[in-house]
Amino acid sequence: MLAQRMLAGPSASLCSLSPFELLDVPILERIAFYLVTSRFIGPPSELVPLLCTSRTINASLRFRDNNHLYSQIFCHKFDSAAVIRRLSWGRTTVECLSEELRKRSTILTRMRHQDAENSTHLQEDLWAVYLMLLENDGKNSAQLCLWAELPIWLANVIEDKCQVPREHPLSWVNDNEGTSLILWLLWMSSSEESVKNEDPRVRNKMLTRLEPFLVQGHRFSSAYAPDAFFYLPLCAETEVAIPCTTGLPLPIARDFVHYGRKIRLAAPPLIPAALLNYVVRLEVRLDDNPLPSAVAQLPETRAQAAAMGLSLPRLTQEDIIDFHFHTRTRFFGDYNGLGSERLDSEWFRIVSCYDPWAVDRPLRGIFYHLGSLTGHWNGRALIPYLQAHIEANMPNRRPSVQGVTWAHERISCVFKEHHCLIPDEPISAPAEAHGWGEDVLNVWLPRRLEIKHGTDNLTLHDLETGKTVRYETYYADRENPYSRPSKMSPEWRCELPAVSEDSQYETDDDYEEVCEERTSGVTDIIITGEVRAPEFASSWWRSVNFYRRTIGRARLGVLSLSLAE
Repeated sequence: MLAQRMLAGPSASLCSLSPFELLDVPILERIAFYLVTSRFIGPPSELVPLLCTSRTINASLRFRDNNHLYSQIFCHKFDSAAVIRRLSWGRTTVECLSEELRKRSTILTRMRHQDAENSTHLQEDLWAVYLMLLENDGKNSAQLCLWAELPIWLANVIEDKCQVPREHPLSWVNDNEGTSLILWLLWMSSSEESVKNEDPRVRNKMLTRLEPFLVQGHRFSSAYAPDAFFYLPLCAETEVAIPCTTGLPLPIARDFVHYGRKIRLAAPPLIPAALLNYVVRLEVRLDDNPLPSAVAQLPETRAQAAAMGLSLPRLTQEDIIDFHFHTRTRFFGDYNGLGSERLDSEWFRIVSCYDPWAVDRPLRGIFYHLGSLTGHWNGRALIPYLQAHIEANMPNRRPSVQGVTWAHERISCVFKEHHCLIPDEPISAPAEAHGWGEDVLNVWLPRRLEIKHGTDNLTLHDLETGKTVRYETYYADRENPYSRPSKMSPEWRCELPAVSEDSQYETDDDYEEVCEERTSGVTDIIITGEVRAPEFASSWWRSVNFYRRTIGRARLGVLSLSLAE
């Protein structure tokens, strides 16, 4: 150890070294670690004066020679459980963690000290922040929101992007990748309190900026693959046909260095984020809007309606008040107590759904948690006024999308999931009449389909082919969720070749990491449900004679859902 100190600098010697410089490296590391971690939020800037103390101290603690120290600092300041769970040990070496610390410190600093030059790194910064929030277990969000001031940074990014001319490729409505990331970050960092505290002028401006994505939603991404196709990956012959048969843009792929290694990512769909951000702001506006005077003419409660001799069920003031003031969208942060594990499926979608034609996708995990749709759902549908909506989407015309007004309709439904289990083969998805994929307008199901509901199962009989398939109803609250024994293991495994000790980190194409889902035993998912008519959609679930039956199918390759009455 002393010999190393003597070689640290050309004039270094035992005589010239101070007692501090003579300390062993592990002791210096502990001092540096506790110095840096005395303040949780922010990059490890406290190291700068320590590194400038002398050449000897610098040689012992500098970044390129002490990955162990910087990896420890990373684990103290940022969350690492998600990357350990989702990937492999090769992503959590001291080299990878220290490199990620350097990258994130640079990005957080750019976010906190905004200037015009930082726009050149905007796409990289957006992706880094998005991945940090997907891995968030508390530490990441603290660094982003408390130190880097994420909400302020996002507001400035949105303002700058909206100043770009509409025709420019990087404008608010043309940059699908950038705008999608911005809207997801806005949603993931919003809360009920933050939206309520927005200046009304800022809120109204945001609503105006979000309206084009709702009015002209067919122009923007809403899924990771064209909805006309049920079977994935797509065959090579469809590559030429897709642009003229579907209006939805294909996933935008991006190569990104994450924990020192290059991975390919798919930009998340834009439309769901736009809709969520739009609806929560509309709902805040409703809090301050009085009910129409005509509501006073309705009976106050069902008990009053019955006393008045009116036929039941009947729309009441109680129903209107509940929908207007209490039917609210749950915020992203409402689920923070569940940790990053709840976002594992979203992570695996962005790392494996970047190419609908890809057969070999190294990173494949759980896209969908079984039973996620089961239960009662309550919300609102936004119905555009038809003529204005048609005019806003006419080709070769640019009418103002702000001319489209929306009617609010309550949606109340109860869903069940039915799973086709190995070794059974699922019901076939028939080809569309014109040969453009499968029949999405009939939820990827045969037109002549006989459906029989059993106590714990659903039987589908295709009258065209004569094939009959039994789907087991899924009960999440049971130890065995099916009526028959099944072997379920919805987990994933990671395999990684040995990492060369000669390289600090690798980003070349020869690097191969495999993360693959173990079979869950489920080969297909059918959804059935009851959608209540709006006027009967309160808590009165016993009014079972007034509903519309719904059936749907989940496309497991990229997790898309199609429903029909």
